[in-house]
Amino acid sequence: MNGFRTLLTKLFGGGRREPAVRQRPDLAPLPSQLNGERRTDDPAAIYRKGDFIGKSYEVFGVLGVGGFSVVYLVYSHENDTAYALKTLRDQFLLDPETREQFRREAKVWVDLERHPYVVSAHFIEELAGRLYIGMEYVAPNEDGLNSLEGYIHHSPPDLVRSLAWAIQFSHGMEYANSRGIRSHRDIKPANIMITQDRIVKITDFGFADLIERTKALDGIRRRRRSVPENIGFGTPNFMPPEQFLNAAHCDARSDIYSFGIVLYQLASGGQLPFTPPLPSRTGRKTSHNVWREMHRLHAHAPVPPLPSPLFPIIQKCMQKEQSARYQTFRDLRRDLEALLRRHGAEVVVPEHTRALEAWEIYNKAFSLASLGQLEDAIKYYDRVLELEPGNSEAWNNRGVCCKKLGRLEDALTGYENAIKAERHNASAWSNKGNVLYALGRYPEAIVSLNKAIDIDPLNESAWLNKGIVEERLGLRREAASSFKRFIDLEPVAYAAHLDYARKRLADLQAQQ
Repeated sequence: MNGFRTLLTKLFGGGRREPAVRQRPDLAPLPSQLNGERRTDDPAAIYRKGDFIGKSYEVFGVLGVGGFSVVYLVYSHENDTAYALKTLRDQFLLDPETREQFRREAKVWVDLERHPYVVSAHFIEELAGRLYIGMEYVAPNEDGLNSLEGYIHHSPPDLVRSLAWAIQFSHGMEYANSRGIRSHRDIKPANIMITQDRIVKITDFGFADLIERTKALDGIRRRRRSVPENIGFGTPNFMPPEQFLNAAHCDARSDIYSFGIVLYQLASGGQLPFTPPLPSRTGRKTSHNVWREMHRLHAHAPVPPLPSPLFPIIQKCMQKEQSARYQTFRDLRRDLEALLRRHGAEVVVPEHTRALEAWEIYNKAFSLASLGQLEDAIKYYDRVLELEPGNSEAWNNRGVCCKKLGRLEDALTGYENAIKAERHNASAWSNKGNVLYALGRYPEAIVSLNKAIDIDPLNESAWLNKGIVEERLGLRREAASSFKRFIDLEPVAYAAHLDYARKRLADLQAQQ
């Protein structure tokens, strides 16, 4: 086991430049797509160790299965980096509103960009109809711990360490609030990661609304018919009184209340100030009764005292009225720092967050494109190209965005610049061939597609596009050969295109 952890540390350790990811290759539109029809993607199966998600991401294990999501530990063979890859659970994939909510919430996290005390969301990518968020992977230490929840239950920190982590958490929340996050709404030890260097990393930003929606879809509404429709969801042990009534009333002070409960656990060796009642012996105690009782405790019960220097801070965090609590995480942090100094420890000021590097801007552009926000994606690709004018992948992906927007000449310019920067960029040659086809320049399109195939004989999109162009030129035998090669490659990511290629091949063979 230690050898495996050593391997993970070697492969997954931070501090290095992460190679950029590539937009999905451009494909000629199929007739059904030209007619405005959309294919319904089948939900992907649950992946297991050794499976591949797409072509690049090898699954090393499942990091967690939550109420609405699954998180995989994956290794990207394309850029030699590990990610925690989060996606919706199968039962929520077919609900279009939930999928759209997942897109919106994912963008909230990506827009946070980078901070030393926040888990980074590096990219958003759609694979086989399923949207994934590629997040920073926080590897466990030698004892298998990588969250505050794990430390509280298995290796409780002392007061100085607790204060240091609380200060780091406050810095992270100050940053999130400054970036437009009004309220996290699910602050708890499980969402506070701890790196091998014992640094706090806050996770699961932006998913409170999605949790609310998916719980409703999962049948909770049926079990709480007497509860007002504007009720908020979260984790009842850590929720402020206002969140039980209406999540829209939550703000930074609500998160401060929740963090006060986290501080209580740190000061008490893991105890919670309020716990739900035990189920009745008859088993008739309903989830609604538990919810109502937890609301009563948070709204009216006094905080059980603790013999800890942290208790006065905890009490102020957990005031029933929002106006009586710390009003900002900065206010809370100042009292935490003062207490740390009184115990003889130095307050460490976090490094100033440096400007994003080109690869980070690139990944943000990639994520925006995956979310369908093509104009914004192009702006970020332009920022990459200001820093790295010879970035072939940025030119190529910018071209894909322009092509989808119908800006064919701009797309062609992007692909040509990508090829100038890297003559052996098969994807750019293939995409150039596709846009030349769209411009009606069929012979030139064949030249570009042949070049792509010479560089990469396994380039599925080039074979498919080549078959389409050849058929348009009346080269039936050649088109049949290209479609057959595309089919033989079995590109599972392009199920609709496979069906089209099989039909065209059958028609062309019948004509021979």
